[in-house]
Amino acid sequence: MKGAHLSERKCKEIIRLFCEDLTATQIADISGVSRVTINNYLKLIRTHIAKYCEEHNPRYRMAGAFSFMPVHAGSVPAFPEEVLQDDVGWLYGIARSDQKLFVDLLSRQEYDQLVRFGELSDFPLGELFGERQNRYTALVDIGDWKLTKLETPAIRLRDELDEYDLFWSLAKSRLSKFRGLNRSTAYLHVKECEFRYNYKGEDLNKLLTFIISRRPLHYSKASALE
Repeated sequence: MKGAHLSERKCKEIIRLFCEDLTATQIADISGVSRVTINNYLKLIRTHIAKYCEEHNPRYRMAGAFSFMPVHAGSVPAFPEEVLQDDVGWLYGIARSDQKLFVDLLSRQEYDQLVRFGELSDFPLGELFGERQNRYTALVDIGDWKLTKLETPAIRLRDELDEYDLFWSLAKSRLSKFRGLNRSTAYLHVKECEFRYNYKGEDLNKLLTFIISRRPLHYSKASALE
């Protein structure tokens, strides 16, 4: 990163401390690197995590491609043909596949429709929504710190509902410590929660090092400026 002049050893230390879920202030104190620089590196790391999560999201795999939303560049992702932009960044749909949870960004219109019709236990959601919306079995509103579990046919077991509570507990604990999320970067933090939850039994440092080795950190910074 321009102006940072950090050695590879120091970068690896930052990654290791990030995997231990320390705050930017704690990482700065331990590593001796300025908090501003640490925050810049953490944003790039989270961008890599978000891209990795999207690459493994069944929704994108089935489409044959994935489209990453570069919210770290300072702008929120836009929804074509949507007028209501105020809530973009706060609303998410949660789907379950292969023992993992995947969290997708939703527009206010999508979110409200799913909540409204999800409350009707006998309503055939699949007939109203396309494949994307019908795959969600829970919703999250970060602005109101609210988790809504949808009683849809996609939910086969009660322990799946309990899993959403576990994920939301972890996500709330992590997100609340930032004392106010910026709407433009909330997506990155949510994807980090997804990543930490899905791979909680693995060596995150090893996995994240592999992810970054495929694409150096500056790759995300450069692509964000294009």
